Amino acid sequence: MSRPTAPQIQSAVRTGASQMCRLHGWAVLHEFILPGRRRADIMALTPKGHFICIEIKSGLPDFRADQKWQEYLPWCDQMYFAVNQDFPQAVLPDTTGLIMAATGHGVEGAAACIDCAILRPSPNVPLPPARRRQLTLQFAMQAAERLGRVEMPQVEHAVKTALRVE
Repeated sequence: MSRPTAPQIQSAVRTGASQMCRLHGWAVLHEFILPGRRRADIMALTPKGHFICIEIKSGLPDFRADQKWQEYLPWCDQMYFAVNQDFPQAVLPDTTGLIMAATGHGVEGAAACIDCAILRPSPNVPLPPARRRQLTLQFAMQAAERLGRVEMPQVEHAVKTALRVE
């Protein structure tokens, strides 16, 4: 069986990390646009209002080529790297948490997440109140915009149906 590609590994790790976040009761947005226009792979909002940024790495070349993760630190209470079991953990900074997604072969040889867990908790560095407020509003706006795009066909149909009834 062929080895999964980096995009397949990234997709499997993303799926596992997202499911793990939801099991913790965290709201999740993928490709969250930060105020500096950077995109966090996953931004999670906890019931206590804390922001957890998760950067997915499909392998060592991905980690070495992409050092923008440090620009995410001012915009979260906690920062995690999410990787699969083949990733060399020793290269990851101790100043971040570690999420491990156990991946295996899924349908047609593509990578699939089997299990996912936090192996090392991230240090908690609380956001300043003004920044937390700004980020909370941005999280709400992006979530509402995405939901609106999904609901739009159903809303249009409901409005047309209501207009015909009246």
